[in-house]
Amino acid sequence: MAHAEFKATAVNARAPYAHKHGRVSDSRRRLSVVLVLTAIYMVAEAVGGWWTGSLALLADAGHMLTDVTALALALIAAWFGTRPATSKKTFGYHRLEILAALVNGVALVVISLLIFYEAYQRWSSPPAVRGSIVMFVAAGGLIINLICAWILHTPHEVDLNIRGAWLHVISDTLGSVGAITAGAIMSLY
Repeated sequence: MAHAEFKATAVNARAPYAHKHGRVSDSRRRLSVVLVLTAIYMVAEAVGGWWTGSLALLADAGHMLTDVTALALALIAAWFGTRPATSKKTFGYHRLEILAALVNGVALVVISLLIFYEAYQRWSSPPAVRGSIVMFVAAGGLIINLICAWILHTPHEVDLNIRGAWLHVISDTLGSVGAITAGAIMSLY
């Protein structure tokens, strides 16, 4: 009787995780789609920034590089998070998601400092920039970021990785708005 009771309790204890696999695979699928979209447009923005001489586009492409890295880390953490607990890792690998979110935050700070440094360097000798092309490329980035934010956003999501990736994409959306504004100002002058 005690053995059967233990088995029933053990099965019930795992029951909350039974539905988690669907949510985890959905999270990984969404992260994968966003990773591919972000990587493709990151290359487009880097080429556009180099071609136009725009620091705004190059900075946004650099920021998107941190996004690609952060999304890849989030995917790795989500994959490890599905691995079962072992005798040495009694809580499994769920804490990797927290570490991935931390790396994501640190990457944002580092790229922000690099952008400020480059902006300071350019302040003394600004290069000629093609504003209309900057606006066009940045508008494409805004569209990609809005699509990615829509893919990642769910109102009741409890996955820290998805939430961190969504916040990262939202910050990129603001960066794209800034690049569009910079392109518009450059087109006027």
